[in-house]
Amino acid sequence: MNEPKSVADGVPIWCLLAASAARRVDAVRMACVLEATAPKVGNVHPAAHFHDLNYTHFVSAADATASMLADLSDVDRVGAVIHSAVTASVVATGTNVNLGILLLLGPLLSSEPDWQRDRTHTHSERLTMWQSQTAEQVARIDPHQGALIASAISGAGAGGLTDASLGNDHPLDVNGNHRDSYDILAAMRLAASRDRIAAQYAGGFRDLFQHVVPALQHSVASSGDLLSGIVLAHINLIADSGDSLIARKCGQAESDRVARLAKECLDTMARQGERQRVESIRRFDKVLRADGNRLNPGTTADLIAAAIYVLIRTQPHREVTDRVS
Repeated sequence: MNEPKSVADGVPIWCLLAASAARRVDAVRMACVLEATAPKVGNVHPAAHFHDLNYTHFVSAADATASMLADLSDVDRVGAVIHSAVTASVVATGTNVNLGILLLLGPLLSSEPDWQRDRTHTHSERLTMWQSQTAEQVARIDPHQGALIASAISGAGAGGLTDASLGNDHPLDVNGNHRDSYDILAAMRLAASRDRIAAQYAGGFRDLFQHVVPALQHSVASSGDLLSGIVLAHINLIADSGDSLIARKCGQAESDRVARLAKECLDTMARQGERQRVESIRRFDKVLRADGNRLNPGTTADLIAAAIYVLIRTQPHREVTDRVS
């Protein structure tokens, strides 16, 4: 697959991003800010806000949490770091901004290989290796760290998180009354069919590495523009699976309806010229923003943020340094 070329002497976009965010803290912040900056349908971005949430909140949350995540190098602290980062984000913004992103990035950073020592593997090999290590690390999350993750989830005030949406078989206490011991992986397995972030934990992050990351890479390549590619990937992922935040808040039937609308949007975009493609996205966006933004496809946006981080960090070291220098 050919990567899109930037205006800087044909250097691929992902290599440029990797070169400008060589430190983990910079890559975390860049991934979070880029995801929020792209004008994705139904989501907050610089030109669109909700009544209680705007673009500045996302930038502030990224600033408040990037260094905490960047210091994470082992699963033995993953729950503590996620909990601290969620708390810092809520303190900085007054609301739940990035719970899903933190739940995804925590295991990714705790399992991330040492890229400075790995100068030979291809991009594809790096993805395979990272996914395998993430699956191993998630399986090792101990009950104490699991309790901290559960407390972070229940304390963040995530949209649609109720006993009814979780199901009678789910052990998460939405009121935050958790003990020091909690089997977070078992809980994620129970929620996997209803929540795509839980499905990452239950499935060893295979969905992220084998579906979301390639979808983002392909969309950016086909559009030739980073932000437009992020928007296109977001719509493609919704068309494929709906959005589990919408399903949690509004029911599976609504998520399925949104998936059909996303497919119609993509079909129109494939048949029409540039003006009609822009109008198709605008119409889809308008539907999602009706009724108080209840149809916010936020889980898909969280997955996009994690995929951006993965793509930035898996650029082969030699390619990044040689082509940008």
